[in-house]
Amino acid sequence: MKKEDANLVERCLKGDEKAFEELLVKYRGPVFSICMRMVKNSMDAEDLAQDVFIRTFNVLDRYNPSYPFSSWLYRITSNLCIDFIRRRKSGVFSIDEPVSGSDGEMSRQIPADTVDPDREMENREMMEVLEQAIADLPEHYRIIVILRHQEELSYEEISDNLGIPLGTVKARIHRARNMIKEIFTSRGMFDDIDPAKGTLS
Repeated sequence: MKKEDANLVERCLKGDEKAFEELLVKYRGPVFSICMRMVKNSMDAEDLAQDVFIRTFNVLDRYNPSYPFSSWLYRITSNLCIDFIRRRKSGVFSIDEPVSGSDGEMSRQIPADTVDPDREMENREMMEVLEQAIADLPEHYRIIVILRHQEELSYEEISDNLGIPLGTVKARIHRARNMIKEIFTSRGMFDDIDPAKGTLS
């Protein structure tokens, strides 16, 4: 995968427009998905995704083929999303303080092992609360959760993507997990969730 992308980038730098189209087709979906989950508005997400590829094309000569192209692209994506959110929230209350904490993970998938209508309704409600909780996270926590649980990147990959220490990645995931647990607890929805089984850990 890394070699294939590096070859496409090399062709792009030689003026091969078809190679850039291939990269666009390959990564347009994931980039838009990240933008959409960050800004929660399809028009803004479309604009941001377009800006990502414009920016990527303009600085393509800076790409280091020793690293995965996807990591470099996701870093550009996350930076543009965070910049957009900061501009949008200019003058509005914001929280983004690094915290200490032990390792922790959170899965965004809630299992539905039964076809019981009441249980399905509960699961849907929990998923809605979870999605909203993720959307309400401060942007630096939100992007890490998205990269971890939507793009399924490792802690090390997230650290490389965002250019932040590995310990900060782990601390922010741990903090994000606790924020989401607090929301579930406040709604009396945490009794049926067993962290030991990995539902929110």
